Amino acid sequence: MLFLKDPITFILFLPVMLFSLSFHECAHALSAYWRGDDTASLMGRVTLNPLKHIDPLGLVAFFVIGLGWAKPVPINPNRMRNIRWDPALVGFSGPASNILLCAVFALSLRLLWPWIQGSDPDMRVILIKFFTLGAWLNAALAFFNLVPVPPLDGSHLIAAFLPNWALARYERFARFGLLFILLFLAFGRYLGILIGVPSYLLLRLFWGSELMSALQAYQMF
Repeated sequence: MLFLKDPITFILFLPVMLFSLSFHECAHALSAYWRGDDTASLMGRVTLNPLKHIDPLGLVAFFVIGLGWAKPVPINPNRMRNIRWDPALVGFSGPASNILLCAVFALSLRLLWPWIQGSDPDMRVILIKFFTLGAWLNAALAFFNLVPVPPLDGSHLIAAFLPNWALARYERFARFGLLFILLFLAFGRYLGILIGVPSYLLLRLFWGSELMSALQAYQMF
């Protein structure tokens, strides 16, 4: 993920980050509603309004360590049609929404690249930063949330596939999930491998080797 190196990057990053987090949480709330649970809907979480989703501490974390979080969307599995699989689908909807946004940002840059190259130099840098920030941020959010450690979204996915005896042990482990996440964040090198490698591979798929090389020349990552 890009570091916030200058005021322009900060100005571009803030709205992209707020929209990406809101899109992620709205996807959770909407998918839960589709599966029969209107808990989040009644709390006004089926919206792209960032004021409904932003967690102040998670917002600060974005600017301190480069990765943060929003307020979790409340769900009630007992109100869903399938108590085992629907929470997994709701959990996956968040990372899936970020992969969708990553594709939009990345493929837009690839499609517009010839036009961007011919634009004014200052505008060229702004556009490249905007699309690159959006692509990298959403790739990082997707793979970070897919880590199978509670309370991240990946924990709901793995829980759906565990047999009952293993699920009971996994739920006991969930009490220490936040501690594991904090340890990951403290050791950024391992987090970089866990999130950075799949993010790089996903963006290479969207951009191709030629555009990746061109962006490296612009020191975009």
